[in-house]
Amino acid sequence: MAATQSDPRQQLRVYAELWVSFAALIRSYVAANDLARPVSKHAIVDEGENGRLTVRAGHKTLALKFDAATGSGSWMVYEDDAGPERVLERGEFRIGEESQVALSGRVGKLELDAAAEFFTAKVF
Repeated sequence: MAATQSDPRQQLRVYAELWVSFAALIRSYVAANDLARPVSKHAIVDEGENGRLTVRAGHKTLALKFDAATGSGSWMVYEDDAGPERVLERGEFRIGEESQVALSGRVGKLELDAAAEFFTAKVF
């Protein structure tokens, strides 16, 4: 059953579940990238809790923030430590109830797994 504008609690649950799935996909793609790497060079990924996910691989870090109330989020890739002078890229995204992701600066939408690949590629 699709969430509707008139049922914000259902919509919140849908977006929260989509975020959990999206974060799990990103963690899976990071793990797949690490398979051929020595353990000492594996990426560090947090659990994606509270609408935040951070992936650190080498000198690059991807930070995603997601708001389950709206289905919208932002992302940033930076070098070494966070700070305005270290930002390499940034943008916004929106996960729709149909499991497609719209990215700022990009025409069209991506399936959830393709969007996870897109973000994973940002740090590898």
